[in-house]
Formats: sequence, structure tokens, C-alpha cells
Amino acid sequence: MTLLNQAQVEQLKEISTHLRQVRQEKSIRIEEIAAQTLIRAGVLHALEEERFEELPEPIFLQGFIRRYGDALGLDGNALSHNLINNVVRQDSKNDYKNSDNKPNTYIPLVLTYILLLVAACAGLLHILNPPQMTSESPTPQVIGQQSIVTNK
Repeated sequence: MTLLNQAQVEQLKEISTHLRQVRQEKSIRIEEIAAQTLIRAGVLHALEEERFEELPEPIFLQGFIRRYGDALGLDGNALSHNLINNVVRQDSKNDYKNSDNKPNTYIPLVLTYILLLVAACAGLLHILNPPQMTSESPTPQVIGQQSIVTNK
């Protein structure tokens, strides 16, 4: 996980303590939560035991907290909301500063699909309807070294 400041670590400790207490009050094993939320039991143990260095990036952690809270019957969105405001926004401030210098070019995806569809149709039409030869045009035939033009 990226380094968190002291306030963020304290907030994460409060959330993890609250989740552990609710889980223990309801007598639910971590393995049951892991099966229900599809979060590895090792990650849940690390969260509850405040081993934050073993946890993934804050954006993933926010989703884990939301699913964990929902599995316990809590409002997972409310639990993860504070983490988003304080952790994820501070991490992404540097990304916004770096991305402001890039030009913003936007091509609608629909336009790309339309052009691709037109090109595919034109290619298919060309393959299925090859140009036909008319019987009035002379067809050159090569006999030996000389070319002889005949009308069919």
C-alpha cells in the first residue's frame, strides 16, 4: 500500500476496529466473510489486525471495506466514504496535476464504430461482387512471343 499519513492511518484503524467488533458480535468467521465478499481471508486478517502494509492500494481497499461492511449488514458505502475522501483524493491530487498538461483529444467511440462498419461493408461488397468482364471487350491471348487480340 502507498504510504498514508498519520490521520489516514488513524481513520483506517477506526474502520477496521469497528468492522472486527461487529463481526465478532455477530459470531461470523472471517472465512465466511471471505467467501461471501470474494475477498481473500489474508487481506481481511491484515485489515482487522491493522497490518496496513500488507493491504492493496487505497482504491481497492475502499471497495473491500464497502463489501465487508455490506456483508456484516452495515452501510458499506458510508464506511468507505470517509476513506475515499481522505485517502484516495490525496493520492490522486498529484495525478491531476500531471494530467493537466496533456491535450484533451476526444473522438466519440460511436464515430469509430460507424467508420469500421462502413469499411467492413465496403470490403464485403467488393469481395462478394467482383467486377464483371463484358463480352464486347477484346481479350488478349498470348501465343508464343506474339499477342493476338480476339473477340469472343
